[in-house]
Amino acid sequence: MRMMRVVGAWVALVLGVVFALPGTAEASGSRDVKVERRVFPVRLSDGGTYSVVGYLYYQGSLENRPVQILTHGITYNHGYWDLPEIDGQDYSYARYMARQHYAVLALDLPGAGESDKPNGDFLNLAESASALHQVAQQLRATAQKDTFETLVYVGHSNGALISTFAQALYGDAQAVVMTGWLNTLHSVPVSPDVIGLFLQQGPYIRLPGEMRAPLFYDAANADPEVIAYDNEVISDAVSRGQLMDLLIMLTYPQLIPTQALTVPVMVQLGDNDLMAPAANAATEAQAYPNSPRVRVDPISHTGHVFNGHYNRVEGWERIDAWIRSLAR
Repeated sequence: MRMMRVVGAWVALVLGVVFALPGTAEASGSRDVKVERRVFPVRLSDGGTYSVVGYLYYQGSLENRPVQILTHGITYNHGYWDLPEIDGQDYSYARYMARQHYAVLALDLPGAGESDKPNGDFLNLAESASALHQVAQQLRATAQKDTFETLVYVGHSNGALISTFAQALYGDAQAVVMTGWLNTLHSVPVSPDVIGLFLQQGPYIRLPGEMRAPLFYDAANADPEVIAYDNEVISDAVSRGQLMDLLIMLTYPQLIPTQALTVPVMVQLGDNDLMAPAANAATEAQAYPNSPRVRVDPISHTGHVFNGHYNRVEGWERIDAWIRSLAR
C-alpha cells in the first residue's frame, strides 16, 4: 500500500504538470523485402540471460546498409513497426525503410512480444536500455564488412525514452530519432486513479482498447480498421517496473540525460498527439544542448501512433531525408 501511495503521488505530479550468433529463420515477408527473425541473448543485472527477439528487414544484400534499430512504446511490440496493408494502404514503417535501402531491426523489447519476460518489477528503464545496448553491440559484432557501421536508434514513445538512455549511457548510435515522445515537462490526460488501478494488476499490465484508442489515435485521421487491428493484434503488456520509471521521468524529466546526447537528434511530434503534443516543439528543441544538430519536426493530422495514421508516409519520408542529410 505504501508503494501505491508513492506511485499515486508521482502520478498526481505528472498530471499536475502533466547473442551465440543470432538465428536467422525466414519469417513471413511481403514481395521484395526479406525478413529474418534474430535472437539476441542479453545479460541483465540480476545475472540472468534473457532472449531478445528482433525482426531484420532488408532489400537485396545487407552490404553497405545503414541500420535502424527500432524500439516500440508501451503496450506494443515489434508489430508496431510492421503494421499490415489495410484497405490497400501500406502501414509498415519497417518495410518502407527497407525499400529505401536501410537494414531495419524491429525489436520486441524485453517483456514484450516473443522476447523473454523477466520479473515485471525488476524489468525497468535501466534494464531495457542495457538490453538495447547489448543488441546493438551484437548486431555490429556479427555484421558483414562495411555493414551496420552507421547505426540509428529510432524509438517511439517509451521506446524513445529507452533509446535516449541507451545512447546517453553507451553511445552506440550515430543518430537518434524519436517519435511521439517529449524529453521535457508536459502533461498527460490520464487520471491518477486509473493509473493506480492498472499498477495493481500485477507485474505485467495491459491497457484496454477503450482506453488505448482515444489516447493513441486521432480518430478523424485514422482508418477504424487500423485501430481495431492495433487493439486486437499488436496490443501487448508492459512491465510494472518500466511503467513506474516512465511515470517518474514524466514527472522529473530533468532526470533524463538528454545533455549526454552528442549525436544528431530528430524529434517528430504529432499536432493531435495527446501524449506528446507538437505544441511543445519549441521547448523540446532546447533539451539537447550538446547535440550538433537538432530537428524538432511537427507532423500534421497525427495522433500518438504515428504509423497508424493517414499521414504516416510524410513522417517516414522526413525521417529518411533527415538521416540521408547527415552524410552530406
